[in-house]
Amino acid sequence: MLPTTPHAQMCLTRRTWLGLGLGGLFGIKAGGFSMAQSPPGSNRPRSCILVWLGGGASHVDTWDPKPDADSGVKGEFQSIQTSLAGVRISEIMPHMARMMDKTVLIRSLTSPEADHGRASHHILTGWRPNPALVYPSVGSVYTKKYGGMAGALPNQVAIPSRPLFGGSGYLSPEFDPLEIPGDPSQPNFRVRDLTPPDQVTYDRLKRRRGMVETLNRDSQAGQSEITRARAAFDSQTYALLTSSATQEAFKIHEESDPTRDHYGRNALGQSLLLARRLVERGVGYVTINDRSGGLGWDTHVQNFPALRDRLMPPLDQGLAALIQDLDARGQLDDTLVVVCGEFGRTPKINAQAGRDHHGRASSMLLAGGGLKRGLLLGRTDRNAAAPVERPVAPSEVTATLFSLLGINPESRFQSPDGRPISLVDHSSPITEIIA
Repeated sequence: MLPTTPHAQMCLTRRTWLGLGLGGLFGIKAGGFSMAQSPPGSNRPRSCILVWLGGGASHVDTWDPKPDADSGVKGEFQSIQTSLAGVRISEIMPHMARMMDKTVLIRSLTSPEADHGRASHHILTGWRPNPALVYPSVGSVYTKKYGGMAGALPNQVAIPSRPLFGGSGYLSPEFDPLEIPGDPSQPNFRVRDLTPPDQVTYDRLKRRRGMVETLNRDSQAGQSEITRARAAFDSQTYALLTSSATQEAFKIHEESDPTRDHYGRNALGQSLLLARRLVERGVGYVTINDRSGGLGWDTHVQNFPALRDRLMPPLDQGLAALIQDLDARGQLDDTLVVVCGEFGRTPKINAQAGRDHHGRASSMLLAGGGLKRGLLLGRTDRNAAAPVERPVAPSEVTATLFSLLGINPESRFQSPDGRPISLVDHSSPITEIIA
């Protein structure tokens, strides 16, 4: 974890104050809302669905199998042919094997970081960690540019929570995502932070809002940033709580049984379906933070049964359903789907039948959102230990995401001390994959 900065301490204080408003009366978390609005009209920016494999998935056992690898590397899984000619992936991904002609697969992602926090910061922000400054994630930059609200909905959502360093960094916490805790596959799923308690009627909600507005007016004599932000948060909280469009967007039970079965009746599958519902209703950036079973993809122990029995089946089914569904609805070209974690796993299998952290090589999958279809980029060596063709840095990935989402990666923000800082660390988009 990076050291706490004075700015971070200020942000925590601001969160505390924000929580004292209307949101505090209902247990709603502050952050993730901005008074700026998305651009009106038909020039809506592309959306992004980030599927974050927290912990770091084994590239050797998923996207980059090595049937001719050395002893102690190959592992238990065979490879299978995909719909993309000449490209084979692990046998534990039969659904995705049929979708590969719609995707871009990068097998040569390489990072100098092999610590969870440091590697996450690198790829989610485009910068290697700095002990003095936490940089904003792509999602928070998106929210700053396009506004915190997409009509009646928040413009950035994280299901069920944001990843480590998936927030606003040195920007204001108003650019954090709205977190949607809970399991969308459960029959009683509802969005706690956007649903008033059952005993609170609409009239009681209006009375509480009036009380909070009075308190805000009384405390705004100095017109400080904190009090202004609190009032803005309260107004948007009220709008979200009383918006029928907001409530409808999260009613995943209204999807047909065949559709829900298609995605998989599990937390990840239904989270992917919920993400599709949100982007088609205007939400710009959705992160699905997959840490299945609380352990995520950090498979130091018993890597193979964890992938085969717990981790890969929901991802394989749900991700394939998402890409197929977006394509069938004509939404894939306007929705960027990104699947990655912070790093890969060691080629060498350890004594606990697991694989350890490995920054030098990993894979990532992308689809839609202005990308070419059916493309393989990069290659690793015989044991998937390091790239031997077209190495890709995390900051190049970040620059590509910015570019595809209509954000100039050479743009600059100001740090808390007034210094201009570019969005990514001296990197350009990966032009080979952009249509």
